[in-house]
Amino acid sequence: MNSAKTLYAILNVILILISIGLGIFVLAMVLFGVKQDFIGLKYDALIFKTEAMLYIFTFLELGVYAAFVVALLRLRKATKLLLKNDFYNTELISEIFNSGKLMVLSSVALLLIDEIGNMFYKRQVLVGLSEKTLVYLLIIAVGLFLMLMSTVLRDTKAIKEENDLTV
Repeated sequence: MNSAKTLYAILNVILILISIGLGIFVLAMVLFGVKQDFIGLKYDALIFKTEAMLYIFTFLELGVYAAFVVALLRLRKATKLLLKNDFYNTELISEIFNSGKLMVLSSVALLLIDEIGNMFYKRQVLVGLSEKTLVYLLIIAVGLFLMLMSTVLRDTKAIKEENDLTV
C-alpha cells in the first residue's frame, strides 16, 4: 500500500500544480504583459490560413489537455479508493477504466492534432519517433494498462461473488 500512497501524493502534487499554480502563473503573466508559451502551443498566426484556424487549433489542444486532467482526477479518485483496501468496489473498477480510456483518447487525439498541424499548416511530414511521439505512446500504454487492470479487477470481483455464493 505504500506505492498507492506514493501515487496518491504524486497525483495530488501534479493536480495542485496544474490547477492552482498554473492559474496563478497565467494570471500574473497576463497582468505583467509577458508573452506565454508554457503549454506547448507554439503556433504562429502566419502558419495558418486564417486567424480562426489558429483559434480552433488552440481550442482543440486545450480540450485535449482538459481531458487529460480529468483522467488524472479519475486516477486520483481510484487511488484514494485503493487506499481503503476494497479491491472489489465497482466505483474503483469504473474509475480506473475511465481514467485509462481518457488517457488513451487524449494521447491519440493530441498525436493526430500534431500530425494534422504538421502536414496541413507547416507543410512538413515527420516520419520517425520524436520525443513527443514517445511520450504520447507511453501515455497510451499507461492508459491501456489501466484499462487492463480494471478488467482484471472486474473479473476477480465476479469470481469472488461466485465463491461467496457457493460457500
